[in-house]
Amino acid sequence: MNVSTRTWDGFVRGYHWLQACSVAGLWYTGTEGLMDWHFALAYFLLALLLTRLVWGLVGSETAQFRHFVRSPKAVFQYLTSLHNKDRQATLHPGHNPAGGYMVLCFFALLSIQLITGLFANDDIISEGPFAMYVSGEISSLLTEIHTINFNLILAAIGIHLCAIIIYLLGKENLIKPMISGNKPLPTSIAPRITNGLIGWLIFAMIGGVIYIYFAQEIVSYLF
Repeated sequence: MNVSTRTWDGFVRGYHWLQACSVAGLWYTGTEGLMDWHFALAYFLLALLLTRLVWGLVGSETAQFRHFVRSPKAVFQYLTSLHNKDRQATLHPGHNPAGGYMVLCFFALLSIQLITGLFANDDIISEGPFAMYVSGEISSLLTEIHTINFNLILAAIGIHLCAIIIYLLGKENLIKPMISGNKPLPTSIAPRITNGLIGWLIFAMIGGVIYIYFAQEIVSYLF
């Protein structure tokens, strides 16, 4: 018997939706040439991502890498079991094995995007805070990677949305638990959940360091 079980803590849920909003904002500000806002959002997302990586080590069981990063064999077995009429066999308290690799993909793509952005330039007036420490050729190369990588992020988002729709058609709602934090699960596999406020405190500390060393001038200009 399944009961409504706390699956996602407050930080993971907040991170998920703030990441989506930040990527959308970065796309808009980059397209419209609003570079001060673009950099401010990038620093905000950087603080979020660094906190999520830390939370992947010390956070709730469903947030930890050791919980959702499985072997390729486990992913294959999970995918081949999806046709099983007994849905209990494919239930997971957090990310399923295939979804875990999607999370890692997003982490990798966002890391590449943020790191290359620190060295990028637009050949006019805007450049990342570390662009001055590399040659013009390297900065231009990283700028090109920054542009190409964002297209890969868009492709990953498309795959993610398609997967959500497929699961919805299979009568498994992945969106609702990421809003409410709860998921119908057998009590035998209920995960250990850490208070999400701890994650937000870590975010405040990391964000404070980024603000002091990188974003203070931009934020003061915007506000």
